[in-house]
Amino acid sequence: MNITVKVDDVTLDTIAREAYGEDDPATIRIRDLVAREIVDRLAQDRDRWYELSRTVTEIKREVIREAVRPAVEQAIAEPIQKTSVYGDPVGGPVTLREVIVDEARKVINAKDPNDYRGDKGTFLVRVVREEVSNALRAEIADAVKEAKARVADEIGSQVAQAVTNAMKGR
Repeated sequence: MNITVKVDDVTLDTIAREAYGEDDPATIRIRDLVAREIVDRLAQDRDRWYELSRTVTEIKREVIREAVRPAVEQAIAEPIQKTSVYGDPVGGPVTLREVIVDEARKVINAKDPNDYRGDKGTFLVRVVREEVSNALRAEIADAVKEAKARVADEIGSQVAQAVTNAMKGR
């Protein structure tokens, strides 16, 4: 007895097990079985699973970035109409880029609202002053540590010399 099996055009969409109809959740396609097998094999190798998971996440973020970038660039470049709190147009149309630059300029030049005498300066001046202060603090702290180490070494050698001299004098 000879049995001949002929399979025509098997694709990932081919139904492997059919339940009660095409939309039945029990219907399984070849792609579902392949996906299950891949997940099962990856789940057995935890180290590769985490590595692949991170890689997939990075690829997903990059694809999203690439998809969103044109919309963001278009939104920044196209003019918009500023309005009052009531929705009435105010001034002429401006680009989002101009609005961002204007707001950045306002922040940079903003004075501290609690600085009644004006001694503190603008936001930019305060930030630069703070960064310079932090850099100087770090440099001074390093110099003090170095000086302490030198003094400790010198005192240590002088004490050792004094003890040696005292012992010789006995």
